[in-house]
Amino acid sequence: MIELRTSPPRARRGSPTDAVLLPALYRNEQSYGWSTGMRAITRALLAEVTLPCGPVAELGCGGGHLLAELGPLLPGRLLTGIDLHPEALRQAAITLGDAAHLAQAHVQHLPWPADVFALVLALDTLDQRRVRLSLALRESWRVLQPGGLLLIRVSAHPWLQGPHDAAFNTGRRYAKRTLRAALLRAGFAPLRLTYANTLFGAPIAALRLLQRWRVLPFLPSLYTTAGLNAGLAAALAQEARRLRRHDLPAGLSLYALAQKPVALTLDNCDDPTY
Repeated sequence: MIELRTSPPRARRGSPTDAVLLPALYRNEQSYGWSTGMRAITRALLAEVTLPCGPVAELGCGGGHLLAELGPLLPGRLLTGIDLHPEALRQAAITLGDAAHLAQAHVQHLPWPADVFALVLALDTLDQRRVRLSLALRESWRVLQPGGLLLIRVSAHPWLQGPHDAAFNTGRRYAKRTLRAALLRAGFAPLRLTYANTLFGAPIAALRLLQRWRVLPFLPSLYTTAGLNAGLAAALAQEARRLRRHDLPAGLSLYALAQKPVALTLDNCDDPTY
């Protein structure tokens, strides 16, 4: 069985209490077009990979809807999620019930032993404020079993940093080459690096820049506009179909799929603890 360690007290100081739109995001994961569309893309990227036997962890599980959707797609696997934000864990507990194990922990201090997981997901987590990418990748590498996969998503293009990022606690946006270099330094073998949020990328980028330059105000109400959410969900669903087998050359989000190199042969598929 996976034994959870108590996370270090210092991890709690990173709780993103100043990110004003995060609580609403956790509560509305089922209705936000961006959330539903990105989950479709995540499922598409995982559809063509072969996972080793073992459990699955999501770092920054939010309201728990991705783990809930992955459960039927990965039957028989133990699902677990961590988050720093108490509201996220409260919503995840409502969403998941007994379908996953949840814990409060920091991505730089994961509460698990080494070489455990077949898949680690970190979606819009490693680009958050008070997260050092190198340390978080090192921890993900530690808890992954040899041959295990890491799927991450970060915000793309540092020149777009602005009020939107502050509202969602995003501390840094990444260039593709920077993310690839960080994965290699952590010991990962990158398998795919692709952009997403492509079809609406140009108008959204223009809006973000105008907000950054204070030409237009940042309006939180924009994120709950029904028509925009429906359009974004449809666009991202179209991207998901393409991303099953092909990368996208541009976009506002950046996905990376990477593998911890195989150092030994594992044969634990029949182990009931996995």
